[in-house]
Amino acid sequence: MDIVMLGHSAAGKTSYLSLMYAAMCDGVEGMTLRTEDRDAHRSLLADARAILRGRYPRASDRPRCYEFVLCHEGDGIFPFRWTDHRGGALTEHRRSSPQAARLHDDLVAADGIVLFVDALRLDTDPEAAEDIRRLVVRVHQAVADREESVTPLVIALTKTDLVDLGAPDAEERFIGPFLPLIEAVQETRHIQGAFIPLVCGPEPEGVALPVLWTLRFGIIGRAMELSASIDSLMASARHADQRDTLWDRISSWWEDEPSWASIRDRDRSLAAGELARLEPLVEPADRLGELLEDVLSF
Repeated sequence: MDIVMLGHSAAGKTSYLSLMYAAMCDGVEGMTLRTEDRDAHRSLLADARAILRGRYPRASDRPRCYEFVLCHEGDGIFPFRWTDHRGGALTEHRRSSPQAARLHDDLVAADGIVLFVDALRLDTDPEAAEDIRRLVVRVHQAVADREESVTPLVIALTKTDLVDLGAPDAEERFIGPFLPLIEAVQETRHIQGAFIPLVCGPEPEGVALPVLWTLRFGIIGRAMELSASIDSLMASARHADQRDTLWDRISSWWEDEPSWASIRDRDRSLAAGELARLEPLVEPADRLGELLEDVLSF
């Protein structure tokens, strides 16, 4: 699964990634993250420890790609790639900027998208709404024609500890700029959206939710693929079993071609292998459903 993270500069993407990784290393409902990249592991945890002490990492100046594995009760069950795009790529034209071109290509191919928006800037800077409009247009253009698979889309509102989300006009100020995107998503079958407030500072809040919400759809999608494959293989095995005869076994041996019996056994074996890959996904999918039931989705 390929997940793309994007947002304007200083929206908190770099801080989020470190805090999210640290929180998931500690574990949530029996689920953890790991990476084979030891340098990335040490760097992310070091940045998280610094943030918890009030020191924030510098914003990324180039795309970073991380290879993670979601684990359940210590067993790796779902590998995914997380790409962090620098904020400046959003304002550049892809014809003249290689990083802007890569951002567009990654969005088109993404299996999941997480948009980061600075709540404080949205609350205090009149130009922030226009920046969000451009961000929304960029994302919508990339996913509008997608129909083959479900794409989770998270709007992550950062720095919510610095604004008043309980104010009477909070919904208009913080959700209003996204209404065109929310309405467009609601008209589709293939995009599932969520709106998640975050705090990415010394007292982090909600940092595990965007990644877990996104991965839940990846896990469900993979489970559906495996289930369909099992059904197809078992149907093929039944078809072959009905045609298995002694004469077919003899003639197939004589002509050096697969017999219906060998085809049946092959498909049953393949189905058993697919089932072995499906079973570890069932309990995590159920747990994630319970954990994320209160997330504001659209």
